[in-house]
Amino acid sequence: MLKILLILKYLRRRRIAWVSLAAVTLCTTMVLVVISVMGGWLRMFRASFHGLNGDVIVSSSLLTGFPYYEEMIQKIGELPDVGQGHAVPVIQTYGLLNLYKQRIYGFQVLGFPIEQIGQVNDFPKSLYRQYQKPLQEELARLHEKELTPEQQAKFDAAHLPSFAKQNRDFYDGYIRRNANFDTIDGMIAGIGVIDIHKDPSGVMVGREGVKEFKYQEPIPLTLIRMDEESLSSPGANPRVVHNYVVVDDSHTGIYAEDSKTVYVPFDKLQSDLAMDQSKNGDQPARTSQIWIRIRPGADLSKACEKIQGICDEVVAAHPEKAIPVRVNTWEQQEGITTYLHAIENEKLLMTILFGIISIVAIFLIFCIFYMIVQEKTRDIGIIKSVGASNRSVAGIFLGYGLAIGVVGAGLGWLFGYLIIHNINFLHAQLAIWFHVKIWNPEVYAFDTIPSTMNPPEVAVIVSVAVVAAVAGAVVPALRAAWMTPVEALRWE
Repeated sequence: MLKILLILKYLRRRRIAWVSLAAVTLCTTMVLVVISVMGGWLRMFRASFHGLNGDVIVSSSLLTGFPYYEEMIQKIGELPDVGQGHAVPVIQTYGLLNLYKQRIYGFQVLGFPIEQIGQVNDFPKSLYRQYQKPLQEELARLHEKELTPEQQAKFDAAHLPSFAKQNRDFYDGYIRRNANFDTIDGMIAGIGVIDIHKDPSGVMVGREGVKEFKYQEPIPLTLIRMDEESLSSPGANPRVVHNYVVVDDSHTGIYAEDSKTVYVPFDKLQSDLAMDQSKNGDQPARTSQIWIRIRPGADLSKACEKIQGICDEVVAAHPEKAIPVRVNTWEQQEGITTYLHAIENEKLLMTILFGIISIVAIFLIFCIFYMIVQEKTRDIGIIKSVGASNRSVAGIFLGYGLAIGVVGAGLGWLFGYLIIHNINFLHAQLAIWFHVKIWNPEVYAFDTIPSTMNPPEVAVIVSVAVVAAVAGAVVPALRAAWMTPVEALRWE
């Protein structure tokens, strides 16, 4: 009881110790924010890019793609870890969009069977008109913040994605009035493609009101055919123009995808690129990739080996036309592995740097406690003269350090939590008040700052902060314990 009373007395009256408390709080907050942002960035990157691809990807190094993908998909679907419907063909290419007759830009073009894509990844959940807006309306109707698993499954089944135009009669009339248009098909655009973005206050703008024309005006998409004749014949014209209209916008949260990607029907893109089966049947249909979802809990490496074996069998069965393919997990795709390693290394480096800075708190606690021991020498002599043991005296100052560590780490966790969970709001306010934009989505890939805290990492950081505070008090505590009562009472 005496120890506790003395510790509380020192905490209240020795205001110089508040500097140690502030140092522990600041260091804990600083490390928590840095680790949470870097760790959240890594987790968001994994979740977002994984959600845009399959678990396993079959691809070729050629822009012209590879044939016999239907046979591969059929056999891959027979694997117990996959199942039918969990492998879809995807064409990836690049084209020019004449956006509303105002500007021409180059974009990545992805074509896939949209009715199946939801069985492979989370792309349907990125759509505003077909998913996010109805979900907001459903939550408002139920007065809930989120759906139960049963409600979510029912909602997903009722909101399957589509490239269908919302006003077919309008576009049929448009075709009749414009001789340059023979057909108009539906396209989904990343929000950045059609200039939908967040304003400084964090509100998404560019969808409603006068911006509705973005979903009505046809957009010509210019592509280059990917067949041997178009690419190699001197007199051939490889260019093809297909008219699309934006039926929905996609917000994946990944800036590079949202600002430079459009999505179109697989069969339309395959035909435009001359990657469909030739009329005489001598050229089989081709695709760029196959995206595959693996059963949860299955070993991706083993699944890759089995899928690679199937693809090799199909290639061997068609030696005259088939093209070798490679099978990788989504993390092994070109560029993703390098990016993941870079983020992990940056996180480690930042942890080391801020950990070194935090060592200052230990020396600060040591200096302050040493001064307190010096000032309280006579008090230590009185305590020891009435029978206190060396262990008891040392325990007072170690307990003092522990109290500062616990309170400081607790305050640091609280401040870190408040900063992390309001970091995008704080960033928006900085942009409004000081015209400072720290988080540039063009550099950091995501359009929002990650705002998650990993409980195991928090537990480690808070524990280290407490241990550091106690460590700073060890030497002063031992010095106080080794004093003899006579020397302490004679201290001037």
